[in-house]
Amino acid sequence: MYFYADAESIDVLRSGRSKALMLGSDFGYGNFGDVLQHVGALSRLRETSALELVSIFALEAISRFVAVDALRKIYRVNALMFVASQPLRADDLTRLGLQQVLVVNNVAMLHLYGGGFLNEMWGDFSLDIAESLLQKLPSAIYVISGQQVAAGYSGRVVEHIAKYKPALVGVRDRDSLRNVQEHGATAEFSFDDAVEQLLSLSRLFQIRRGAGAFLHLNSSGYTGNDTALLEMTRHLSLVTQRVGSSEQAVLFQAFQDGREEVVDSLETVKRLERAFPFASVQTALLVEAILAPPGKWSPRVLQGEFGYSCSYHVTMWLQLNGIPCWLRGSNSYYDQKRRSLGVEGDFESFLETLPCVDHGENLDARVQWHAKLDAVVDAAGRAQNSVTWDPASGEGRVFHFKGEPRLETRLGDSWRTVSQLLEERGTLSESRTSLATEKQAMFERLEEVETRFDQVSLTLRKVERERDELSLQLQSTNERCESLDLQLHEANVAAAEATDRLKLLFDDALSAGARVGSLGAVRDYWQERRFEIEDRLLACNERLTEVGFDAGRYRKQAESEHDARVYHMERAQAATNLLKEMMASRSWRWTSPLRVVNRFARTRRFDAAGNVGLFEILRLAGMRMPVPQSMKSRLGSWLRSLRRR
Repeated sequence: MYFYADAESIDVLRSGRSKALMLGSDFGYGNFGDVLQHVGALSRLRETSALELVSIFALEAISRFVAVDALRKIYRVNALMFVASQPLRADDLTRLGLQQVLVVNNVAMLHLYGGGFLNEMWGDFSLDIAESLLQKLPSAIYVISGQQVAAGYSGRVVEHIAKYKPALVGVRDRDSLRNVQEHGATAEFSFDDAVEQLLSLSRLFQIRRGAGAFLHLNSSGYTGNDTALLEMTRHLSLVTQRVGSSEQAVLFQAFQDGREEVVDSLETVKRLERAFPFASVQTALLVEAILAPPGKWSPRVLQGEFGYSCSYHVTMWLQLNGIPCWLRGSNSYYDQKRRSLGVEGDFESFLETLPCVDHGENLDARVQWHAKLDAVVDAAGRAQNSVTWDPASGEGRVFHFKGEPRLETRLGDSWRTVSQLLEERGTLSESRTSLATEKQAMFERLEEVETRFDQVSLTLRKVERERDELSLQLQSTNERCESLDLQLHEANVAAAEATDRLKLLFDDALSAGARVGSLGAVRDYWQERRFEIEDRLLACNERLTEVGFDAGRYRKQAESEHDARVYHMERAQAATNLLKEMMASRSWRWTSPLRVVNRFARTRRFDAAGNVGLFEILRLAGMRMPVPQSMKSRLGSWLRSLRRR
């Protein structure tokens, strides 16, 4: 969180004088009700205390047409602080005449004044700012007033109250009081922080009941009215039927804001074109009237029989002046506002009775609230504290004035972004095609390698079986060789014994030469048998060596094929992962609508399966349209008559 201020405000913030920080619904966007609540809270503190007043605006709310020092004078505050979520560039700070706020001394009070922002749309932004300040200012008195708390956001509000313990909590409607109290928090009914300013508007506008009507229109997105313009035009037709189209209506412009997303009365009249039934209107720019210097504008008399409004504070203003007013409600946010102002039923029922709402009880409760608030402010005393921030680092972001860049510029930037994404899509598509081709080739190669691996595995298993058989044969041969060796040894022993016997046998009958010749013949016979066995052993060893060599060669070949298979599988997996990353990328998702349009142009179908055509998409859209079932049936019958048979 970063804060900025002009030089004069910086001096005030650094001074030793006690201060009240004002934070609430008005961040500088020029909304009638927000400005009134802001001015009302400032006026009360200005009357009841000597505290210097410091208001907090959003940096993005700075207008090209209103200088920062002029804005400070318009609100009659001692200092203005502008909050931003990111630091600003130095050249933009110089251009705006701003400096970063690094210290604020002696904050006696933080006042979270009223508005309808404590809901899911805006609550976190305001509470985050308040909490960042309260964490640095534990000794400052904290007050909450005039809040509308949504039921779905009340838990977050109660957690905030429990942690930061405000001295006083005020809500502006009974629903908010119940929402807070049901979660165990203590709160008071304070009514609205704008009520005193609304009552004082008679110095600028004298509201009288008479011919004509008071109108305020708002079709901005947050109101829910942007999808109910047909109902709004029907209501305006009922207004003209009631008061006559010749009567001049009073048209209140409650926003003075250049942002294109703000669609208030004048912008809605433009949007409705000729459906706006009045040829002339008396327009009142409410924000300009309440912020203009005293005496700049003369009082105006505004006359009407009743009011038709899209603004909570315009409705309350007319009710306080005795004018019946009907408040539109197109969502739960505005339904809660309607209940708080006693607006019930539809517009047709309202026109039948034109009920007036009495706020006397609420005004009495407001007086009691002021007494409690004044007591808390009196107890604040002189503060002795300080809050500091570190200087921003980095380049900082670019600043744009409120309402800039315009829609045309943003569309141009978006189109350039889309063009770049389309180019990236083309490149990615080519890469995807190339990767798909490479992936297919890898799969084919992988299948080939797997086939070869299977063949090699079969061959290896065959060789291993042959090796096992040869090993068995070798073992058998070795056993036979051992047996033959044993037999040879036994034969040699037998030969020796025979020789000995022959020597004894033929010692006297034969000569020595004859005995030697007989023994040599016996020895030669057994030597031949031994040589024959040794040759057979040598042949077996050679065969065993050949088998072992073949087995080693087949194993190396199988291992090589296995490594190649693993490599190609890894390549295929990498290609698959890259393809998944491409399809999960932001550019692939952003161009999804373009692919749908391209598919429809080629196939006349919106989905890849070819099941959803033009008739089907119209049928699905029609089922979700907020129109009566009878109209849907007639529209479906007409579409079926156009459907191709």
